[in-house]
Amino acid sequence: MTLGDILLQAAQKDLAGVMKGKIAYTEFVVDGKFEIKLRSLTDKEAYIECSVPDKGTEEEKNYLRLYFLSMVFNAAIHSTKRLKNKK
Repeated sequence: MTLGDILLQAAQKDLAGVMKGKIAYTEFVVDGKFEIKLRSLTDKEAYIECSVPDKGTEEEKNYLRLYFLSMVFNAAIHSTKRLKNKK
């Protein structure tokens, strides 16, 4: 099981929101770039994506997956802070 498989399984089970967010995780290669996208199925404007040139190595893909996880983590912290400030 690769890191990509773990991320896909986590999104399918929606472990963080218990099926509230209805999120979809996709990895694909397009125009010579390896891309990762996490998007909401209920809100079309809510998504996080990143890409890196595809050289075919699993090491580079894992680097992008880790970078992507840091983006998701930072977005979660930012939204939590915004929620606190509103209350």
